[in-house]
Amino acid sequence: MASNFFTEDEKKIQEKYRKLAEELILPREKEIDEKDRIPPDLIKQLTGDPFYLPSLSVPQKYGGLELSNVKVGIIAEEIGYACPTLIPFLEIAQLYSHVIKLGGSEEQKKKFLGALAQGKIGAYALTDEGPGSDPARMKTIAVKRGTRYYLTGKKRIITYADLADLIAVFASEDPEAGAKGISAFIIEKKGIKGIKFERRIDTFGLRGHRAFDIVLKEVEVPEENRIGKSGEGLKLALKVLNITRISLAWGFIGLARRALEETIKWVKEREVAGKKLKEFSNISFAIAEIATQIDAARLLAYRASSMADRGMEHRKETSMAKWYAGEIMLKAVDLANRVYAGYGADPLYPVEKFLRDAYTWHPAQGTNEVQKFIIARELLK
Repeated sequence: MASNFFTEDEKKIQEKYRKLAEELILPREKEIDEKDRIPPDLIKQLTGDPFYLPSLSVPQKYGGLELSNVKVGIIAEEIGYACPTLIPFLEIAQLYSHVIKLGGSEEQKKKFLGALAQGKIGAYALTDEGPGSDPARMKTIAVKRGTRYYLTGKKRIITYADLADLIAVFASEDPEAGAKGISAFIIEKKGIKGIKFERRIDTFGLRGHRAFDIVLKEVEVPEENRIGKSGEGLKLALKVLNITRISLAWGFIGLARRALEETIKWVKEREVAGKKLKEFSNISFAIAEIATQIDAARLLAYRASSMADRGMEHRKETSMAKWYAGEIMLKAVDLANRVYAGYGADPLYPVEKFLRDAYTWHPAQGTNEVQKFIIARELLK
């Protein structure tokens, strides 16, 4: 697909990670899906040499690669193309690392970003039981006693909570204050008491993806592990999402591109009534539309990434990119399954997996309706 607007440096990143994804991820995609498990040796490659996904955005002075948002997005597209199940190793690392980058002290950055650069895995626990996309109403509470906080509540769909060494957790110090009562904390999992993994979410798509409902009961966190000031946690969380939703959009584009490529390959080979499927205008026109829309989605994602890299306000542009890329991903996988017809339901062919992955994935970090709400609010304020 067209990416002629990339700089030479960006193209090098694209070529490097496309080759890595083709050689190390694509051959194992089916195994991951069938066994619902990511092989430990692949996890090691994703978190360290040669992918280094947790440290892509970590500043060089803390041992990271310090890549731009555009370059992180380009990498996300290649991972999304090869196997969306593995995107969380990039996505969750972005969520966790930006909490520290945007809200942490210098000492916290050295400690917690440095750990990511060494291959440690971070998790991000914002979603609460009940409120979902309305975190201002979260029920998880943080009670301060002396110089320590005690966190109690339930967090839902927390990706890689079991693998994580560190978890960014959001909890309310003052439930009556709503959004202004929420603070951010880092839980260092080693040796910690009070965390219970209630259940692993068993999804029909993104097989191998590990997400858990976790229960916190009087989990002890030292005051120095609070990120930012008391009551500023939700503001921080929203700033983080405004960046990480961009790389998620790039990942959606990757899966959309893969689905379109499989569609094109199929219609060139498959015959119906003595004609190749590509000769039917209703099919060829649909392919033309999807191809154009994927390029448009990539341009929206590139704009949002570039604005973030320049320090510009990009809330509206980020939600536009995330919403549109999600819609086009769903359209692309739907088209692939339509042209494959009955073959699309056969696991011997890849497109049924695309459908499962896309519908499991697209609500991540806020549904399409949430993104439209943000866009409208920015336009109408």
